[in-house]
Amino acid sequence: MTDYRLDDHFAQAIAQLPPEFMNMTEPPANDVRALRDVINYQYTEMGKLAPPVPDGVDREDVSMSVGDGVTLEARWYTNGDARPGSAVVYAHGGGQVAGTLEHYDRRMRVYVAETSVPILSVGYRVAPEGKGQQLSEDVFAGVMWLIEHADRLGVDHARIAVMGDSGGGGLAAATAVMARDRGITIAQQILIYAMLDDRVATASEALAPFLAWTATMNATSWNARADGPVSETTSPARLIDARGLAAAYIEVGDLDLMRNESIAYAQKLAAADVPLELHVHPGTPHAYEWLNESAAVTQRALADRYRVLRSL
Repeated sequence: MTDYRLDDHFAQAIAQLPPEFMNMTEPPANDVRALRDVINYQYTEMGKLAPPVPDGVDREDVSMSVGDGVTLEARWYTNGDARPGSAVVYAHGGGQVAGTLEHYDRRMRVYVAETSVPILSVGYRVAPEGKGQQLSEDVFAGVMWLIEHADRLGVDHARIAVMGDSGGGGLAAATAVMARDRGITIAQQILIYAMLDDRVATASEALAPFLAWTATMNATSWNARADGPVSETTSPARLIDARGLAAAYIEVGDLDLMRNESIAYAQKLAAADVPLELHVHPGTPHAYEWLNESAAVTQRALADRYRVLRSL
């Protein structure tokens, strides 16, 4: 018998969601279009549970070019005239097949309002339109855009962090690897229940009933992105040598499919003497801050994230 238990605050939040949300069936394996529709619908409905958007945060819509000739959209968020010198490149969630800049507009504003650290939210190509390393290259392009425009934006090259959640967390981790290999300084990698390992296609029977992001969904997403041999800059869990990577903050819930791969990645970084902070929150599912922002565990986690951002 398992001791897993969903935190009461999240159970109450789930009860507030519309019946259509609760009665949704899992998309068939490898039906990436159906999975995208489900994820985007969930973002929209969970977004309705959030408190109002904070005031005082400005947004500039920008475009950036990627090496293969593609132009990406991004959003640069700042807290009025605050220019702390640090900055963050953010990769949104959505299992690398869904999610949009608009879904994450409020969340970016909250981070910036709470910390005054500006954020560049990158509209990377999702799979299957984007393949293999293209998604990671898109996020890395955000780092290079910040460096290129650092003087105008008041950003210190040495104080740029990469951050992401879920699928975007995996891309942030891959970007940190690419930056190390290309001689680009990254101040911190902030990985929130990150999608790190393409080989994860099953979940234990005990954990399965609690999963908001299932093993089937995970396999569908990785298959949609597949484009030849998988490398550590596509699936960071395949990293062999972690030496020299940026310091890491890693956070995950214990009711999350990404739990084991997050812990394993943290252990790999620690073994390579990469400075590390790891949190595994009990009773906590995937994307939990979207369910209940006022839950005690959410407040603790957000306080930690704000603290790390301010430390930049």
